[in-house]
Amino acid sequence: MEGPVITISRQFASMGRSVAQRLSSDLGISFMDRDIVKETAKRMNMPISEISSHDEKPGSSGFIMKRTYLFNFGVYSISKQIFEAQKNIISDFAQKAPCIIVGRLAEEVLAGRPNTLRVYIYAPFDDRVANCAEKLMIGNEAECVKAIKRVDEARAAYRRRFAGHDFRLEDFDLALSTSRFGIEGCAAIIGAIAKQRLKWD
Repeated sequence: MEGPVITISRQFASMGRSVAQRLSSDLGISFMDRDIVKETAKRMNMPISEISSHDEKPGSSGFIMKRTYLFNFGVYSISKQIFEAQKNIISDFAQKAPCIIVGRLAEEVLAGRPNTLRVYIYAPFDDRVANCAEKLMIGNEAECVKAIKRVDEARAAYRRRFAGHDFRLEDFDLALSTSRFGIEGCAAIIGAIAKQRLKWD
């Protein structure tokens, strides 16, 4: 039996990463996020900063995306190579030990894998703006609105390019709002379901 794995996809500024960190502490299992970037840089022999610049981004979106596609195939090629490397890393992490994997289409990469709980974390737009300003401290309200829209567009483009479709709620086993349950509450709910539904050694 393959060990338990929880994937967490999240809206930007929904505090999904914080939920994953709290869940990791509650369950005592590994939390994989920046570790994926570090391992990708190691395997591809590239600087972490270069990997990060493409992480969960297919290049860009809108006009910039079209311009990149038409005039700089190298950027898309690198993004594709990074995604393929991260797919292998996600599969490797899932094989090694119980873990929580954040983002990077992990729910897609591990589709069909038994003993896996796929979670989506979201929040209303206004609450995401408040989180962006007050918790992530990215900037003022206007700057946060722009940041959220920009990241949402980039992640949507990333999903379309590498998963081949738009966001589908049916790809997840559980969807939770941090506005309704809070970070600790979401972690507690996921933990309770994981303990009940996943098989632990």
